[in-house]
Amino acid sequence: MKRPLISIITVVYNASSTFEATINSVLSQKKELFEYWIIDGASTDGSVDIIRKYENQLAGWISEPDKGIYDAMNKGIDYVTGDWLFFLGADDLLCEGILEKISEYLKPDLKVVYGNVLFDTGHIMRSRIGLRCLFENRLHHQSAFYHRDLFNEFRYNQKFRICADYELTLRIYLQKQPALYVPYSIAVFASGGISNELTSDDINTIRGLYLKSPALNSLYSFMINAYYSYFKAKVSLKGRLKKVLSSNV
Repeated sequence: MKRPLISIITVVYNASSTFEATINSVLSQKKELFEYWIIDGASTDGSVDIIRKYENQLAGWISEPDKGIYDAMNKGIDYVTGDWLFFLGADDLLCEGILEKISEYLKPDLKVVYGNVLFDTGHIMRSRIGLRCLFENRLHHQSAFYHRDLFNEFRYNQKFRICADYELTLRIYLQKQPALYVPYSIAVFASGGISNELTSDDINTIRGLYLKSPALNSLYSFMINAYYSYFKAKVSLKGRLKKVLSSNV
C-alpha cells in the first residue's frame, strides 16, 4: 500500500470552540495528498464528539490522558505513515489549497520545506533557517513540512513545556539539513495561545545541549534575554499608550 505524501497531526485538549474549523480546513484539502491523525488528551468539553463526527474521514485518532503538547505530538509521530509530517494546532487553520501547492516541492532530497504563517491579526511571519536560529526559534511548526527521516532519532523533549520544537529547528540548522523555503502562507496561526509566551530560559537550555562552548552559550543567552526584555517593555509601553490615547478620545 502506497504511503500518503503528508501526515497531518493535530493535538487537541478542550478546544471545542475552534477545533471543528481546524478539522474542516484539513479535510477540504486534496484528499489523495494526506492522512489526518488527531491526538486528544482526554478532552471533557465536547472535542471528542467533534472527532467522532468526522472519524470516517480520519486515518485514526486517540483520546487518552497525556503529559502535555509534546507528549501528544510524539504519539502522533509514532502513529503516522506519511513521507512528510505537518503539525497543526487545534485553533489553527490550513490555508485553502495549500497541500496541492506545496506537494510539488516535497522532494526526497529535502528534509524540511517551509513557508510563512499568517497570524489571525493579519500579520505575516516568515519562517527562516539561518544564524538567527542560534538565538530563537524562527521555524514555526505551523509553516513546516518535516521529512519523516528527521524523526528516526528524535522525539520532542517533554521537559520543555512550550518550545521543545526549537530543539528540532536547532538540529536542522546545525546539521545543515537540506531545506527549502517557498513563498506561501501555510497556515493561519491563532495569536494569544500558549506558544506565544516568551521562553528564553528554555531556549538557552536547549541551545546549551548542542553548543560546545559554555561561554558562547552564555553570550547568546545574554543577548536573547536582553532582546526579550526589550520586547516585553515595548509591548507594555504600546499597551499603555493605547489606553491613554483611547481615554482621551
